[in-house]
Amino acid sequence: MRKMNWYRLSPEEQAAIPKGVRLSEIDARLDVLQVERLALLKAMRPTPAASIEAVIANLMVASRLIFEEDEPEAHGLITRAARDLAAFCGK
Repeated sequence: MRKMNWYRLSPEEQAAIPKGVRLSEIDARLDVLQVERLALLKAMRPTPAASIEAVIANLMVASRLIFEEDEPEAHGLITRAARDLAAFCGK
């Protein structure tokens, strides 16, 4: 992708490259997943947790929605908090 400057090519130029159609499909799917991920994060915010188990579950979901590669510090903090809470509760 770097060699061909994939992201600088027009959709027509990308389609002309072998396997370009498949890469375009992957890019489109990643865009959809990003929108879904952000919607899930937003939906989680307004609902208060009714128990410690719910807090742990929310943290586990958040750890899956925040990519470690993009936000290593936040991801580590969230997973550690979920693990610590579970340990305090004997889960």
